[in-house]
Amino acid sequence: MPHLSLVIPVFNEETKIEADLEAALVYLGRQPYDFELIVVDDGSTDGTAAKLAEWERRRGPLARIIAYRPNRGKGHAVRTGMLAARGRFRMFADAGLCVPFAETARGLTALEQGADVAIGSRRLAGSRVAGPQSAYRRWGSRLFNAAARGLLGLEGLTDTQCGFKFYTARAAQELFGRSRIDGFMFDAETLILARRLGLEIREFPVEWRADPDSRYRPLAGSLRILGELIRIRFS
Repeated sequence: MPHLSLVIPVFNEETKIEADLEAALVYLGRQPYDFELIVVDDGSTDGTAAKLAEWERRRGPLARIIAYRPNRGKGHAVRTGMLAARGRFRMFADAGLCVPFAETARGLTALEQGADVAIGSRRLAGSRVAGPQSAYRRWGSRLFNAAARGLLGLEGLTDTQCGFKFYTARAAQELFGRSRIDGFMFDAETLILARRLGLEIREFPVEWRADPDSRYRPLAGSLRILGELIRIRFS
């Protein structure tokens, strides 16, 4: 059993997936523990699959690649990777290096100290936002966090949507085995499930920078998020 499983969900990331993989392997290769790297291609329609195949031919089978079609959503991709993982501890990180892999140590420390779920936050003392979001995403994030705290029972959490989260193997199996949201709101769903199951959630500060090539689209994304929030609220 590896000590850590790292899951990277990807969708149309041909221009940056290689940088993600190399950065992950550089960091993890320096650690004293065993690891596995899992890339979940969520139905990409660009050259992501070809880029992954090219990287695998050049670098060898250093990552397990899971691919399917059609596109199902980030939540489905992360769930697929988490349930396929074998590690004692499991994490997912968004493509684009928004959070440097050096912050992995903080998430693992939180789990090793007894947390079941550890989530990176851009809003804690000690966090550093090196490249801010666009204005519309910043306001959208604030509105969502207010809704998450007030309507979904996530009071006390400062940043539910940061794409840098860690789970014990037991917590990952429990949460992703029960989750049903395929889109961006899977984060909120799994955190609500964690609270209902009595799991300990701990936040930790991270360095973060915005990814200018985000897959999020304001209008369509907001409508889907609204539908997912309603589904979570009444499920």
